Amino acid sequence: MLKTRVITALLMAAIGLVLVFLAPAPVFAILVALLLLGLGGRESARLAGYAETWQALAYAALLLALAGVWLLAGSPAAQPMLGAAAALWLALIWWLTRPQAGHRQGVLKLVVLGAVLWTAWLAAITLQQASPWLVLMLVIIIAAADIGAYFTGRSIGGPKLAPAISPGKTISGAVGGVLAAAAVAAGAALAVPQAPFSPAPAALIAILLALLSIGGDLFISLLKRQRGLKDTSALLPGHGGILDRFDSLAAALPFFALAWLWWGQ
Repeated sequence: MLKTRVITALLMAAIGLVLVFLAPAPVFAILVALLLLGLGGRESARLAGYAETWQALAYAALLLALAGVWLLAGSPAAQPMLGAAAALWLALIWWLTRPQAGHRQGVLKLVVLGAVLWTAWLAAITLQQASPWLVLMLVIIIAAADIGAYFTGRSIGGPKLAPAISPGKTISGAVGGVLAAAAVAAGAALAVPQAPFSPAPAALIAILLALLSIGGDLFISLLKRQRGLKDTSALLPGHGGILDRFDSLAAALPFFALAWLWWGQ
């Protein structure tokens, strides 16, 4: 399983780097839409309780259609849409603090999941169009948070972060992930070409992004638990589905894009 997981991760990283740095902006926008809104949309419908094939396809088609309208309209200013992402986290926090509160609210889950995926797509294409290095910087920060959390949690252990939602996550792991993200972000601010932030602001932003990534991970874990699912799909060998792999990144993308739009230009 570990070998399969590593091979899949390396393939995804290689393909992702090629797309981010070499794909023209329109091609990148379409491919990321197919990934997040198409495949991720199908998984979202399943998590929300709409598991019939036609329901999942219809929901994914709706998200893709909205992306198409956005692109055909000439990609209006992204700031208002990305700013709305902050409001979405009020709903996520509400769910995370009341694990059973949203158990049967399928339509509301569709709305929130769709908004999270759509703003993540919008943030990704906004950053890539400005500079592929911005996308890489965010990916490095979130990867550092995930790796730091994993190894710190395994080494130290201790109290669980959210035992009712994700029994494997610990408070020590969360702290380790946040610290790792901050340290790596400070280094990336010096090493990454066209980095928009100096080390200190980059570290502070990374702390917020790491916390948001944990929230995104817990949110998807909660929805899986409510549906009795281990993974959102079996699309990625060793990793599960699109939402299993990109939940943390999708949660952080709009906020990193906002930080760049407001302070990094």
